Amino acid sequence: MSIKERVQDGIKEAMRNKDTFRLEALRMAKGALLLKEKSSAKEMTEEDAAGALRGEVRKRQQSIEIFREHGKLAEAEATEREIAIFEEYLPQQLSAEQIEARVRAYLTEHPEMTHAGKLTGALKKELGELADGKLLNDTCRKVLGA
Repeated sequence: MSIKERVQDGIKEAMRNKDTFRLEALRMAKGALLLKEKSSAKEMTEEDAAGALRGEVRKRQQSIEIFREHGKLAEAEATEREIAIFEEYLPQQLSAEQIEARVRAYLTEHPEMTHAGKLTGALKKELGELADGKLLNDTCRKVLGA
């Protein structure tokens, strides 16, 4: 079942259970998926859908930092709950150890890669949404000693 279908089923279940918070969060997720689908001329793939939801998670992570800076802990907590709901519908990402193993394996195949940015870009193309971009970049810098 696709991410979009799972989100739609989640909306129906939240309506049945009268879980308004979950319902609103899933409606926001569905909206992000629809925007992504309409902005693309081609059929939306699972990777596109995952990218749209990950974008929503990143936006909310930035909001949490701002809420905490301004002492709005209730809003930060609610936003964390939204992130948890979105992550239920996303494919599992690689752990830091798995990413480091992939980086090291890539470097053995491509020893000419000495720039962390280029290495990150090449691996991001290969791994797609399986790896968090910031964690991947940090790992590349650490492995290269940059």
